[in-house]
Amino acid sequence: MPSDSSPKASEQYSQISNAPGLGGPDRGKDLRLWGALLGRESRRREQAVRTIRALEQERWYANQVLNAITTFQPGQRASAGKSLSLLGDTRFSAPYYLSEMVAVPGGSAILGDPHFPEESPVHTVVVEPFALAQFPVTQAAYQAFVNATSRKAPRNWSGIGRRKHPRPDSLNTPVVFVSARDAEVYCEWLSSETGFTYRLPTEAEWLLAARGDNDARRYPWGNDISPRYLNAWLGQPIGNVCAVGLFPEGRGPYDHHDQAGNVWEWCSSLYWPYPYSKDDGREDPGSDSECRVMHGGSWRSRPVSVRCSARQGELPSDSFDVVGFRIARSP
Repeated sequence: MPSDSSPKASEQYSQISNAPGLGGPDRGKDLRLWGALLGRESRRREQAVRTIRALEQERWYANQVLNAITTFQPGQRASAGKSLSLLGDTRFSAPYYLSEMVAVPGGSAILGDPHFPEESPVHTVVVEPFALAQFPVTQAAYQAFVNATSRKAPRNWSGIGRRKHPRPDSLNTPVVFVSARDAEVYCEWLSSETGFTYRLPTEAEWLLAARGDNDARRYPWGNDISPRYLNAWLGQPIGNVCAVGLFPEGRGPYDHHDQAGNVWEWCSSLYWPYPYSKDDGREDPGSDSECRVMHGGSWRSRPVSVRCSARQGELPSDSFDVVGFRIARSP
C-alpha cells in the first residue's frame, strides 16, 4: 500500500463557519442555504439541496460555489464539493462525465530529486506533445463505465452486486479502489465509445505536465507549500478525499489540477530504477508481477510525498483507498 504517513485521529479540521460573500446582492435572502451548503452536517446539506431543486436554481447555486471556491477554507471546500455533487457539478456532463483534455506541448521533463535514492539520478527526458485530463477520473465517470460494461464496482461503493453505486455527494471525487488494470480497461472502453485513443500517462508525461518544460519545481505550483494549494496532511487537514478541482491555487504549469494530494495516480510505466528510458522495456508492462509507478501523493500524505518527483510502486492488480488515475491522449 502507498506509504503515506498515517494521520493521528485527534487531528481535526476546524469548525466551518457560514459562507463568505456568495450570491451577490441576493445573498441576504439565502444565508441559511449557504450555511447548510458549506457546513459539515449532511442532513442540513441535503435539505438545502432539495429546497434549491424545488426553486429550480441548482445550476446557479453550483456556479456560485465554483466561482467563490478560492475564498473558502479547506474544510469549507470539502463541504462545497459535496454540495456540488448533490446539485449537479456543472463542470461535467453526461454521458461520460469527462474532464477537459488539456494540451501539454512537447518538451523536456526533469525526472528525479538528488536528495532521495529512489529518485536518483536526476535526468531529462524528451516528451512528445500529448493531452492530459485536467482532473483525475471521477466516480461519476467511472460509474458510466461500470454501468455499461458490468465491470466490478469499487469496493467502497454502496449497494449489492450490479446495483452498486457511489454516494450521491461524492460523484465528483476521484474514483479509488481501482487497480492499474481497471484503469486500462476503462481507457479501452472510453476509446471504443468516443473514437479517441485514451490511456494512462507515462511517468515522463506525468512529470512534464506537473513540472513544465525543463523545470525542476518541487510542487506543480512552485517550491512553497500551503494548505490552500492541495488536499494533503498539513495545516488543518480535511482528513479524506474531496471533490476534484477544489484547490485551483495548486494548478500546474499547464492548468492541470490536483497533481499533488487528494489521490495518488497510476502511470503506465513500470517501477524501475532511474534513469528512465521509454525504450528499455518499462513501457511494455505485460506482467502483473512487476509494480507500476504512481505519483502525486494523497489526502493522507505529508509534504514530502506530494512533491512532483516523489514516486511509489504497486502491483497493477492491487487497489487502494488513496489511489486513482487520470487519462492521457495522444494528438
